[in-house]
Amino acid sequence: MRLRQAFTAATVAGVGLMLVAGTGAYAAGQASGKLVRLAPCSTVRHGNTDGILTTSNGEAPSSSNANSTAVLKLQREGVDATLPDNSAKALYLEEPSRAVKLNRIGKLTYRTVQLASSGVAVWSYQIPIDINGGTLQAGDFTTLVYEPYQDGQTITPGKWQNWDALRNGQAKWWSTRALTNVANGATQTFPTAWSTITAAYPDATVLAYGMDLGKGATGASSRVDSLTFGADTTCAKHQWSSRFGRTSHPLSLFQIWRKWLLR
Repeated sequence: MRLRQAFTAATVAGVGLMLVAGTGAYAAGQASGKLVRLAPCSTVRHGNTDGILTTSNGEAPSSSNANSTAVLKLQREGVDATLPDNSAKALYLEEPSRAVKLNRIGKLTYRTVQLASSGVAVWSYQIPIDINGGTLQAGDFTTLVYEPYQDGQTITPGKWQNWDALRNGQAKWWSTRALTNVANGATQTFPTAWSTITAAYPDATVLAYGMDLGKGATGASSRVDSLTFGADTTCAKHQWSSRFGRTSHPLSLFQIWRKWLLR
């Protein structure tokens, strides 16, 4: 069964949002110099934090999978996460509304505030993928991670900073599982240019996109907003605010089925 079919089998009520239609635009693609024409982009307005998981393993909460000690707080602009201990974690993932190939992404942006007085732990951009595309097989799953400090960016406490996680294909990402087609595996120790990863895996497809803070970052505290995912087939910009009305939205089943993808 294809992953998307599994996702649509059921839904769980969760995140408050409102969709606002946008317009199409051209955006720089990968280092090949080609342009990706972004699909019309919608703004997704979240009026609560219900879709952000705080379990230590990043899986859906249950009677046997309690939330960690991570503290979330919705602000007038953005949402805060604070991690009191080594096991605390906050994770938001959303399934694209349409199928997306990794090399057809044209915009990955978001912004953060480092609330702690020091350190480099701010929210990261996360893209779980099927490295071969098609039907998801055991061993094909990994998560690509963008952390600003791993991309050579300077974290300045107390101010909003905008992050371009593509930078014309030169932004550096790492993979939670070693990528055999990339030198040094593009692991956390060897962050690798986005263009290199997409060139090595031309058939890779996006399973979800989102953001993460933790775990293993005791004392981390960061605000995040304006998470944008843009490709030729779909585009969405997620914003969080206490000013937005609370409505009902299905929670992506990726957050429920994720544990089965880690095999």
